[in-house]
Amino acid sequence: MSEPDPSAPLGPIAWIALVARWTQLASVTRGRLGDDQLATAPLRDSVAPLIAIEATTAALGELARVPSAQRAQARDMAEFTIDDATNTLDALWGDQAFPQEIDDALEAAHRALWRALYCELEELVVTGEGAFEVPDLLLGFQEDLAASHHGTLAAMAPGSLAFPGEPIAWWCERNAPSFTSPRLTRRAAGGPTQVLRFVDASSRFVADRVIALDALAEPLPIDALPMLTPLLLNGARIGVFLHARSEWSAMQHDAMQGRSALTVER
Repeated sequence: MSEPDPSAPLGPIAWIALVARWTQLASVTRGRLGDDQLATAPLRDSVAPLIAIEATTAALGELARVPSAQRAQARDMAEFTIDDATNTLDALWGDQAFPQEIDDALEAAHRALWRALYCELEELVVTGEGAFEVPDLLLGFQEDLAASHHGTLAAMAPGSLAFPGEPIAWWCERNAPSFTSPRLTRRAAGGPTQVLRFVDASSRFVADRVIALDALAEPLPIDALPMLTPLLLNGARIGVFLHARSEWSAMQHDAMQGRSALTVER
């Protein structure tokens, strides 16, 4: 699909206007197809829903241009548009398999919807050397306070031991956690991650692995402990810390068995 006009303004834009811009571009591109490419009725009638899917996918890639307060609604509208267009395509093609182009467009659309949940994601990363005990970060999240349930948030529980290069929290569409430690750096995140901590048969920590969330296999390996707890996803509460800080810290230090560092794999 065509790229947007590079001379277009780069300021904030409403979701509907953003989709309309991409729909216009997609329509122009599709309009260049020859009649022989639209020879059958299913193909011809698939053009409109395919334009809707492609335009919505492209707009999701620019979601950061939509004001933060409007993004949750924009994602809902995008999901509705993609689902509605998919239903139309299902009705058109019936028992026939979709052409590869439609399959590819649908796969790209659902991938874009997932990525859009983490628009402008930031993270807190450990620097320096050796183990770092995660403090009581002021996350702005309380399990029983609905007003604090907005945006997306994951964090290591207070008392966790983290190591250089590991994220101890990531978030978007909410205020950043408060911290004072010089060993923590706030930065833009390339995407959501999980820190898997591998444990041997004696409950001894062996090594850590930082892995992209969309590359995480399910179920998790039986010898891997996920260190980041997902707390909020798009405003929905999805998790809580299970242990008090003192209890969790003691467990962590016991499992280190006197060592001050672990190997961190990526």
